[in-house]
Amino acid sequence: MQNARLVGGELIWPRSSQLASRLSHRRSAISDQEFLLTLFAESRPELALLPEAVRPALTRMQFDSQRSQYRSSAPDAVDWILELDVHGRAERVGRCYVRQNPQEHRLLDLAIRCQWRRNGFAGSVLAWLCAGAAQAGVPLRLSVWHANHDALRLYHRHGFVADDAGDGGDVPELAGYRQLHWSSGVQR
Repeated sequence: MQNARLVGGELIWPRSSQLASRLSHRRSAISDQEFLLTLFAESRPELALLPEAVRPALTRMQFDSQRSQYRSSAPDAVDWILELDVHGRAERVGRCYVRQNPQEHRLLDLAIRCQWRRNGFAGSVLAWLCAGAAQAGVPLRLSVWHANHDALRLYHRHGFVADDAGDGGDVPELAGYRQLHWSSGVQR
């Protein structure tokens, strides 16, 4: 309620909270592949630096490589499509790829379309994932690129901490990725 304000005796939530309350998810389908490719490209601004002549082919190659890697390393993971109810129509706004097992829940990918960022969607998804991990009594783990400062701020705001941070507060990295986790404190 700290973000809500009282106007004329009525509690008014910020636009982001109002939008996030209309967010839902469903399993991805074959018909979502072009959306996922577009989202993949949007989430990697460095791809825009590629020459136009090779950008689509290289983007597709990296997208297919990521999908293949996810499927081989986490075959039980679920790729959720995040949808927003816009005037009774479901608009795809992002994706959440997550694996849940008895030892941990792992967020493999969370991406929101550029035009829908900063509306509370990623935070809503993280709250949902944290609640699921807490209910299962396991940590929620993820990896984030060390230079993705917006994502790092988001994860830290939601209580994620570095795995095995060193004495000097150093954050361990694996090939440029920081390993973070969230825990309710109740582990099975």
